Amino acid sequence: MNTGDGDFYRSLRFLVIDDQPAAREGLRICAQTMGAFAVDLSSGYQDAIARIRRAPPDVILCDYLLGNDRSGQQLLEELRRFDLLADEAVFIMVTAEQSYEQVVAAVELAPDDYIIKPFSPDRLKLRLDRTMRRKRFLEPLFVAKREQDFDRAERFVRDAIETEAGRNYRFELMRQEAEVALLKGDPAAAEAAFLAILETHPFPWARAGQARALLGQRRLAEARSIMDEVVADAPDYFGGHDLKADICLEMGDYAEGQRTLEAAAARTGRNYERKRRLADAALLNGDTETARQAMADVIRNDTMPGAVSIADHLMLVRSHVEAGDLLAAERVLAEITPQRLETASLDERASSLALRALMRPDTERERIAALRASWLAIPLCARSRVDIARAAFAIGDNELAVAMAAALFASDEIRRMFKIVRDLFEANDMAAAFRELQRKAALQRIASGADGPSV
Repeated sequence: MNTGDGDFYRSLRFLVIDDQPAAREGLRICAQTMGAFAVDLSSGYQDAIARIRRAPPDVILCDYLLGNDRSGQQLLEELRRFDLLADEAVFIMVTAEQSYEQVVAAVELAPDDYIIKPFSPDRLKLRLDRTMRRKRFLEPLFVAKREQDFDRAERFVRDAIETEAGRNYRFELMRQEAEVALLKGDPAAAEAAFLAILETHPFPWARAGQARALLGQRRLAEARSIMDEVVADAPDYFGGHDLKADICLEMGDYAEGQRTLEAAAARTGRNYERKRRLADAALLNGDTETARQAMADVIRNDTMPGAVSIADHLMLVRSHVEAGDLLAAERVLAEITPQRLETASLDERASSLALRALMRPDTERERIAALRASWLAIPLCARSRVDIARAAFAIGDNELAVAMAAALFASDEIRRMFKIVRDLFEANDMAAAFRELQRKAALQRIASGADGPSV
């Protein structure tokens, strides 16, 4: 690849994102000076997402501050969240903040490069040339991962790291080795790969990677200890807050999980994926008002096309149900039309019908009875099983409720759902049945010698 040839950049699509017209024009001139021909301009966050959806660019030059409490970092996270940015695409952050280096050193979803204002077209080209060479070198890896051929991805990393060119990208290849191991479902190998990185430098993202690997091995206390330190040392690493909260919820420490997410959400008010996490944690913690507020905010304000899902409406319904506001729950549930349910997942359809039975147990009893056998036979997510158990109690089918809880006890999901299930059984005068399920699960763990969920 000869990036020194102006024809190279002439073949690429550029997108310049800045809320200031003069700055946009300056970046456009820089791109054209490098030889770019197709340079699109965007004035801010939502407009940029719409343009990227319509025509994915090869190179994005994005200002860090985009106005309206939005940042280029938030935009990058959204693009990754919705898989709108190919691994081969280049995202370069443009900032006037000298301290940005500290931010980018901490975050996991970092831009490909950043450049501090003021800068010349030559300096921008130098940074872009370097990034493009790295992207082209790693392209076989990106393709293998996209095709989920993880063995091929591992072979590429193993071979590339021994080459002269690969030595220039040593940390990137080591990181990819760890990420591929996680994708393969081999958290022990991922842990070893992250530890190899940490022997060289204590990157916050590498420490978080180690914690993710430990979480995959169900070594929750060790993972929690690492993330306590990461969040304290790198308070602007908000992905670290998310991971710590996930670990806390898996451990059953709902209060700390909620506190962790509240602290991050307070500083990233427009990150609606984090608001969803907060609602989940608050609901598990029994804080129904926080859950209701968070999910109402998501449904009202997450304007990313297609972002608000049936799952979001179901979470708001559950929040209203837990708060005892069945009228509000029924209003939200009515927004999930039969047409939308036609494309819903099995879990979403099951939860929708189960929650509807809470509002109208007499009219829905026969429908639930007809679905009973299939619900007992198919795998369902933890939230759906709890929804069905709640509906089962409402229609007087205690046996179905016990079966749903037994399925939860047979999996690691009981850790996260323990308090909600226990409270549900106690509210329906079934505390003895819940204790019996707990006893049987403990005996099963002892008999199998497994390190299953201890609750």
